[in-house]
Amino acid sequence: MQVRFGSPSIYKVSRRCQVILCQLSTSSLQKPAPLAPPPSSFPKLDTDFNSHRIAYRYRGLGELLRGWFVYRLFSINILVNNQDKLAEFGKRILGRKLFGTIFQLTAFGHFVGGESTKDIQPIIKNLEKYRVKAILDYSIESDEKKTPPTESSATSSSDSIQYHTDHNEELSFDQNSSKFIECINISHNVCGINNLIAIKITALVQPTTLKKFSFLLDKLKYHPSSRNESLFQYINDTKQRSKDEINSKTSSVIEPLDKILIDNNNKTMSETSVLSTSELNELKNLIIRLNEIAQAGVKQKISIMVDAEQTYFQTAINFLATEMQRYFNKISPIVHGTYQCYLKDTLKVITTDLELAKKEDYIFAAKLVRGAYMEQERRKAREEAYEDPTNPTFDATTSMYYECLNKVLESSSERTAGRVKVMIASHNEDTIRYALGKMKDMNIPPNGQLMSFASLYGMSDYTSFALGRQPLHLFCLFIQQITIISLFFKANSGYHCYKYLPYGPLDSLLPYLFRRAQENRGVFIKARKDRIMHLKAFQDRLFGSKQ
Repeated sequence: MQVRFGSPSIYKVSRRCQVILCQLSTSSLQKPAPLAPPPSSFPKLDTDFNSHRIAYRYRGLGELLRGWFVYRLFSINILVNNQDKLAEFGKRILGRKLFGTIFQLTAFGHFVGGESTKDIQPIIKNLEKYRVKAILDYSIESDEKKTPPTESSATSSSDSIQYHTDHNEELSFDQNSSKFIECINISHNVCGINNLIAIKITALVQPTTLKKFSFLLDKLKYHPSSRNESLFQYINDTKQRSKDEINSKTSSVIEPLDKILIDNNNKTMSETSVLSTSELNELKNLIIRLNEIAQAGVKQKISIMVDAEQTYFQTAINFLATEMQRYFNKISPIVHGTYQCYLKDTLKVITTDLELAKKEDYIFAAKLVRGAYMEQERRKAREEAYEDPTNPTFDATTSMYYECLNKVLESSSERTAGRVKVMIASHNEDTIRYALGKMKDMNIPPNGQLMSFASLYGMSDYTSFALGRQPLHLFCLFIQQITIISLFFKANSGYHCYKYLPYGPLDSLLPYLFRRAQENRGVFIKARKDRIMHLKAFQDRLFGSKQ
């Protein structure tokens, strides 16, 4: 094709060149423009968290409708208050299989990844597309079936026999331990190194034994700092040990507690409230299981989040988590503890633990939560006529959360970088905004190692996906690697963000799902926002609005 010299297209190009040359010659005579300020390390973020388009891109049309329906159900008090009775009624009327199918299509499908590791893998990959990582949570937990003996009730040795664990229960705890190790391997293979999984101590030992151990630790005011070495040091100080040798070593750690109790408290405590031989064996087996799980985490470079549970277990749980940190967190943050800010003594506990971590120079790694057992705790305190361990108001819990976070950040400023880590595990927007403000005030980078954010799968997606990095086109990712043009393609935000992704047998997950309903009823405004935003996202998707 020939183009005539005087054609309009050639004229336009020529004219454009003249304009550019003129601009260049003019700008060369002027003073150079001041340099633009460097881009902020704190990216722009909609802290109102009102974008349903950002929140639910990972959800399909049917999932959005299901989410709206589930939150609508959870806002009906009569259903939430009687959920366990309705579940049992549904199983009797519909049969376990049909009831299970319906449940999987509603609440189970919305809040749970699935029943097996195969079910959760597509969900993990889908979350990672939007720069949100999954914390795998094989959600097996137990609660006490009967109240074990206390100071006033433990009067005969026959009473305590009914709480001992039989051989089949020990096997089930071994199986749960293997499941947690499998979870570590799956996290490594699918999510990569430096990810997290969650464990619950009550899945690894008889709850009544754990409660009794917690009671005794409370009575003694016993803390890991009372011993020069970690309990786990005794197990791992030699590379090869038989299980019998480990049993012998753990006996040397736990049995002194038993003797201390008899020596110091014989006037106020009956002998039956001291750990029996059978219960000591259960605790030794628990410690062996925890050691095996932590060693698997070290091998695969996957961290273990020790979840908090009810207050009558929590002193023992915190004791074990701290003992694990003392040994396993010397180089990497393998073990994370959990602090429930709805409890009155949380600030005192976290302060003590921070001081020990600083003294012994191991990595303090923690997750801050409000707490998931408040209604149960308050009801139990009323029924058994003891002081309510929870904060009296929502605002008091908020203040406790802020004080605990401030204490952790204060400790981080006193120590070498990387020796303190904290996860803001909250669905409360004000709490998240407070944490973001602290990060900005203290110049803590979003992609640093000190702070991260987490929420439960199926809840508060509008915060998680706003905080996480936004997905970029492959061409933009390529440009980012080779040129300054990458500044124009920077993600809207780049905070470390996680989703707790529970999975496991449906029957075992019913308590977890019932608590989700209780939480959403208790924080009605948030539940209403979840419901409304699911509906908006569904309408947008249905009528073809641009996502």
